[in-house]
Amino acid sequence: MVYRKLLKCSTCGNVGEFEYIGSRDVNREGEVSDIIGSTSMWISYYRCPNCGSVEVEFGPVGERPDVPEEVFREVGKDGKEVGE
Repeated sequence: MVYRKLLKCSTCGNVGEFEYIGSRDVNREGEVSDIIGSTSMWISYYRCPNCGSVEVEFGPVGERPDVPEEVFREVGKDGKEVGE
């Protein structure tokens, strides 16, 4: 199953359904713990269907991304799925 979300590309200006790539907890290793403590903070990545650039969407601190559980992928800094 592919998950898509309506977004606007900041690179080419395209408005369309962007394909979900994955989500990352930017505080997984405490990278921003001095700001938000031990709470998680998620960023979700989406690919523009027009130019291929990647757009990011920040979620509220402490909440998981608004992505259906069956397509949710946690990725690391390198973009690979965590646990691979």
